[in-house]
Amino acid sequence: MSTDAAPSTKSDFRIHEIACAVICAVGLQGGALLLLRAADLDRPALAPEIDKGPSVPVKVVPVLDLDAAPALKLGGKRDPAKLPDRWLKPRAKRRVEEKAFVSTKAEKTEEAIPSKEIEVAEVKTPVPPPEAEVAKVVETPIEEPAKAEPPPNVDEKGHEDGVKGGTEMDPLKARAVDIYREKIRSWFSRRFRVSGSGLSPDEITKFRVAATVTLSGGRSVGSFAIVSSGQAAFDAAARAALESAKGEELPPPPENYPDIVQSQISLTFTCTPERCD
Repeated sequence: MSTDAAPSTKSDFRIHEIACAVICAVGLQGGALLLLRAADLDRPALAPEIDKGPSVPVKVVPVLDLDAAPALKLGGKRDPAKLPDRWLKPRAKRRVEEKAFVSTKAEKTEEAIPSKEIEVAEVKTPVPPPEAEVAKVVETPIEEPAKAEPPPNVDEKGHEDGVKGGTEMDPLKARAVDIYREKIRSWFSRRFRVSGSGLSPDEITKFRVAATVTLSGGRSVGSFAIVSSGQAAFDAAARAALESAKGEELPPPPENYPDIVQSQISLTFTCTPERCD
């Protein structure tokens, strides 16, 4: 009786090949551990520096956007954005006004209580007309001096006795006197020039020449007298200005106020760096 022998199984790898694979795997794991231990992880990486350029400060103001999409879908309105509360400037609180209170020292007698009816004195003086009616009284319009011209360098003081009849009761006459004086100052100012004084712009404004002009024959310039300023160039310029005006007539006054022309006028000649030297 014969029996068949069982077939023997053979492996695809030999024993020495398996041993080499195990040794290589263990060596790789051990090498990786050694490299991790040898590496300095705290050392910064060597990277090239990037030039950021000049820094520009930028003011950043955070804004809360209250536009909520769900609210808009539900029919809500779009609200404007606003700053957070900590970014808003505090508003000043309104001061509480002091209220009146009853004095504890008030007298309780009937004589101390004032009567309810208070008599008002009747005003007998007539009520002045409004400005529109006052303006109708003056038929001739008073021309304003041109503002484009440089400021005059003559200060016209006027006579000590003032205008005949005064201007206190007539505001239109007072206005006419002011405008007429401005015309006279400009008229004399155009004749006054100082040149060759050799003074600096700051020093040239310190000197003043006072003069008194007497009119003859209505508005004609007659005699004059000056008070020296202490500077020869200023005195000569003032004397030359008055000599050139001698015999000529001043600008005419407004037709409704011919009496505002004075017989004697006081002037003060001054200089500015733009008009002198």
